Amino acid sequence: MRKDNSDFSTAFVSEAGSYIDNRDYFAFMETDDMACYVLADGLDSDQELRSAEMVVKTVLENFMEKPSMSKRRLMRDLREAQEWLQFESRRVRLKASLLMVVTNYNKMVYVSCGNVRLYHFRNGRLNFRSKDHSLAQSLADDGRIPDEATSTHEERGNLLEYLGNPNGVHAHYAKKTQLADGDVILLATSGMWEDVELAEMLGALEEAKDPVMLTDTLEEVLLSKQHRTVNNYTAAAIYVNKVFQEKPKNRRKLIKRILLALLVFIVVGGGAWITLARMAANKAAALETMIESAQAADDYARTGDYAKALKSYSEAKNAAVKINDKIHKRLYTAEQKLSQLMVDGDGYVEKADFTKAEASYAKARKSAGLYPPFNVKDIEHKIDQLDSYAETASWMKDGDLKFQGGDYTNALKLYKKANKAAMESGYTSAQKELEKKITETNDKLTAIQQQLKEIQAGKLQAKGDRMMKDLDYEGAIDAYSGAQEIYQEIDKLESVLALERSIAKAEEKQSAEQQKNGQLPAGLGLSDGALNDVDAASEASSSAAAIPAAESQTKAAPTASAGTTPAKKEASSAAKSIGTGDGTAPSAKVDTNKEQGTADSASKAAGASDSENQDRAAANGS
Repeated sequence: MRKDNSDFSTAFVSEAGSYIDNRDYFAFMETDDMACYVLADGLDSDQELRSAEMVVKTVLENFMEKPSMSKRRLMRDLREAQEWLQFESRRVRLKASLLMVVTNYNKMVYVSCGNVRLYHFRNGRLNFRSKDHSLAQSLADDGRIPDEATSTHEERGNLLEYLGNPNGVHAHYAKKTQLADGDVILLATSGMWEDVELAEMLGALEEAKDPVMLTDTLEEVLLSKQHRTVNNYTAAAIYVNKVFQEKPKNRRKLIKRILLALLVFIVVGGGAWITLARMAANKAAALETMIESAQAADDYARTGDYAKALKSYSEAKNAAVKINDKIHKRLYTAEQKLSQLMVDGDGYVEKADFTKAEASYAKARKSAGLYPPFNVKDIEHKIDQLDSYAETASWMKDGDLKFQGGDYTNALKLYKKANKAAMESGYTSAQKELEKKITETNDKLTAIQQQLKEIQAGKLQAKGDRMMKDLDYEGAIDAYSGAQEIYQEIDKLESVLALERSIAKAEEKQSAEQQKNGQLPAGLGLSDGALNDVDAASEASSSAAAIPAAESQTKAAPTASAGTTPAKKEASSAAKSIGTGDGTAPSAKVDTNKEQGTADSASKAAGASDSENQDRAAANGS
């Protein structure tokens, strides 16, 4: 754990100066045993790709996989960055100047290519400075100009070596330098060291107590020059407050370890061929997987299925890592990132975050032209659709507000409007959601209509109950029938059956009332004997025309005798009902003798009438 037993602090400042874009890029990483600091200065003018960022990330990714201070490893990392720049150089040649510093918290090495400088200060003085790969530095090395003049010489920007050089990369690897407590390491691009002289750096170092103060002071010195044009500038300071203390090496132990390793190698050398054969087979399998996954990913990307393309590109990249194919690893990594941007954009669309979706699609569109499987027109079409998607989402949101407020009718109109727009624009995720909302709103409206009909039926039923109390049986039957029809319509069978009983009861009451008032057909509900008595009483009433109706009413006895038969009672009651013509007269019971007398009188009257008719007929005949 070297990092825990040492103290390194870092700070940096990086600005675009008078330009819009800052093409400098600085990044570093500190592991438990080693740290790597990388600064690059982009030398090209490509509007979409940033060469400095690309090479810094490439170098740090390789260092993260296997931290090392060896020259072979670091130079290989630079060559991979060089190959990546050349691979991406499609519109313009990508170029960058780079400085890489690696330390194990006790010693340090650096690799430089271009004119990014390293200054190593110790005890307030310059210990050494890296050399540029420029024509001005070459003139200084030949003794034709002073070394301090390289910062201002007109050929200082004429680089002989840089990453992206078509003739290959030729970087400088510096041997290990022992660090000491209090050392300060400064990394600077040309935008900084061209305008800040060494004496000004030393003055800033004397005043600064930490890397933040040093970089801020250097920036103030640079800007105080008030040049009309300020280039991109970057300064990164590393303060070595405490170095890791290593134990002295035991040479005897080292020799023993070397001899033991040689002995093991000799013993197991026979099995090395088997291991190599297995490794070759695994590499061939990984290569096959890489090719198949890459082809599948390209097919998915062409058809716009970016989620599946993302998965396949990831598999292809992992296979490239297994066979240590750095070029294809970079390619599939870039295509994987591009697929991720499209997947992220689609995800933002589903969440209705169209601002982020547009930013993700726009970022993908910038680099999509570099990778043939990705269709730029498809991405642009997605961007163009965002306005209609936003409008659809707005209608759906308004519908939600109406729904929450209970205005289901207008909510349904907005949902249908949004659903139509979603179908026209291909907004499938919103369309599925809208179909659910439309169904839910229709259910709400159906439930409300059913409740309204229930209320209407309930009112009719209550009206029928009131009419029953008022003895308006016909009106009650009409009200009950109307309520029954509504309950049938809404499938409330229990209420239908209950009203059926209420209607039957009302009809029964109505029938009884009509029978009581004499509104029923003659003989309804009477026995044959009673019916004969009623007929006899009717004949007697018609033959006794001279008797007033009032006199016949007064002849009714208040109480019937005990010997009166039920049939006679019914006949007498029916005769009274017919004679009076209303049902309001009090019922009277007629004595049997009086009934018989009445019948005899009626017979005599009828006989007298017949005799008179016969005499008249005879007279006429004579």
